[in-house]
Parts: sequence; C-alpha cells; structure tokens
Amino acid sequence: MGLYTLLVMWWRHRQRAIDMDMLWPVCCAHEPDLDHAKTAFARYAMRDPAWLALGDEEVLRFIDRLEPYR
Repeated sequence: MGLYTLLVMWWRHRQRAIDMDMLWPVCCAHEPDLDHAKTAFARYAMRDPAWLALGDEEVLRFIDRLEPYR
C-alpha cells in the first residue's frame, strides 16, 4: 500500500471522526427523535466520499448502531 493511499485513508477516517464530533450532535439536537436524527445523518453520509469509502452496507450498519448524543 502506497503512502498516498495511507494518507487518504487516514484523512477520510479523520473526516468521519469530525462528523461524529460535530454533525451527529447537531442531528440529535435538531431532530425530534433518534430515528429522524439517523435519517438526517444518513442523508449526509450517503453523499460524502469519506463515508462512502466504507461502502454503502458498512455506512448503513454504522448508522443503525448510533446512539443518542449525550
């Protein structure tokens, strides 16, 4: 695996971590319940290259396991 590939993988991982730190709490705060928050997050994640790099099925599994932000 080349250096460029490793850097891209690291950067996408970092972007997903930022989304979890910033976007997920906003989704939870502005939606009436957990299902709506997951839907809002999924609408974003299913269009974002950092999430799509995981594959559609993995993204949906990840979103399904999300818990309310505390």
